[in-house]
Amino acid sequence: MALTSVCASLANACGGDSTAIFSCQASGARKFIELCVSSPVTPDGSLQYRFGTLDPNGSEKSVELVYPADRGDSLRHFVGATFTNRGIYTQSIRFNTATDSYTVFTRARGNRDEGAGVEVRNRSTGRITTVYCSERPRFYILELKGMVACDNRSPIGKACIR
Repeated sequence: MALTSVCASLANACGGDSTAIFSCQASGARKFIELCVSSPVTPDGSLQYRFGTLDPNGSEKSVELVYPADRGDSLRHFVGATFTNRGIYTQSIRFNTATDSYTVFTRARGNRDEGAGVEVRNRSTGRITTVYCSERPRFYILELKGMVACDNRSPIGKACIR
């Protein structure tokens, strides 16, 4: 099945020429977290993080953060990893802005969900704020295998999407 048809129902903020590879509603809030890729996914395609507000019907109301703003050559702004550490399997995409480091993630221990969402770390203070998903989202991270750099700062050292 094509990625476009699998993810089409998940997208809130992704534009018509992109699709969500990660999408969820934030727990306890009318917010959404998304990673949008160009469709089809290609090495010269794009990747964007989007965070925003949902209306009462669960549809996009406003996009509060888009990173990077310019989709051209955007894959180079992200690093990705899949790894197991202390029995917890993690999938993550990370990027840095001028002030913060963002990590979109899912974690599981066997069949048990260990959480999903986005961690935002202030790069000057080290303070971490985590926005958790209200449900376990699907994360089509393997679509980015070989298209984003490996994450040299994962808990196990260098880790790639495998």
